[in-house]
Amino acid sequence: MSKILIIVDPADKKQTALSRGLELAQVLSADVEAVCFTHEYLKTATEKAATQTKLKDQLINQRKNWLEKELGQYRYEGIKVSQKVVWSKQLHQWIINRCEQQAFEAVVKTGHRSDTFYHTSTDWHLLRECPAPVLLVAEKKWRKSRPILAAVDLSSRKQSKQQLNRKIILTAAAYARSLGTELHLVHCIYVSKVLEDLDLIDSNSLTRQRKAELKPAIEKLCAEFGLKKHQVHIRSGIAHKVIPSVADKIKADLVVMGTVSSRGLAARLIGHTAEKVLTHLRTDVLALKPDA
Repeated sequence: MSKILIIVDPADKKQTALSRGLELAQVLSADVEAVCFTHEYLKTATEKAATQTKLKDQLINQRKNWLEKELGQYRYEGIKVSQKVVWSKQLHQWIINRCEQQAFEAVVKTGHRSDTFYHTSTDWHLLRECPAPVLLVAEKKWRKSRPILAAVDLSSRKQSKQQLNRKIILTAAAYARSLGTELHLVHCIYVSKVLEDLDLIDSNSLTRQRKAELKPAIEKLCAEFGLKKHQVHIRSGIAHKVIPSVADKIKADLVVMGTVSSRGLAARLIGHTAEKVLTHLRTDVLALKPDA
């Protein structure tokens, strides 16, 4: 049986990740590992190692009791739910290490969508470095009538991009089937705003040309996945604006998209599309990485 890792945030009064993760586990028939973190600088309270150990144990036990009480408020049948409290201030590193030790269907976490040049949040670390799919959840509840939106790059000829496209669509289709809703696809045709403003290109002509070039690939996808015309959205513009716009228009519950691994200064200076999209989306996002 597959397994889902849920990161339980004590600061989240609505416990969005926990409720969404348990709901998803039931739908996918997956077991759950619910993890909660705690950490304090105990040296400010005492210099005695024995006393620090005692305080640490007390804090961990308090958090264990809290987590057990939270889990007790939910009903789940047919799945196994284990719980763990981890003493660490490096949430992302523990999560990444855990996902390298065991395969998870997804890491489910409440999305904290803010970033600065000097600080990289846990969300961004996971998007860039976690080997498992990362599901960042919003406050909205899932509704069975709302579609799943797969964001793909159909114009790329790179094999790696095409493989990632297929992974995104297959994953989104599986979620749509499990949740009993429609699958939709969105592809953004990039048009340079600078060249357009300088009248160096005709954006409408370029868009028509690209749509014609994509037609065979789109027809093939429609035939394979049983998609109708209204389920495929080809828009010109910037991806991090087009994808949220389409998601809002069709009232998608979940956007499935790809992201790539990146670390260091380059990752901070050049935001990936998935990360830029997150700043505009107000729905759940499932970020997938290419297969190794």
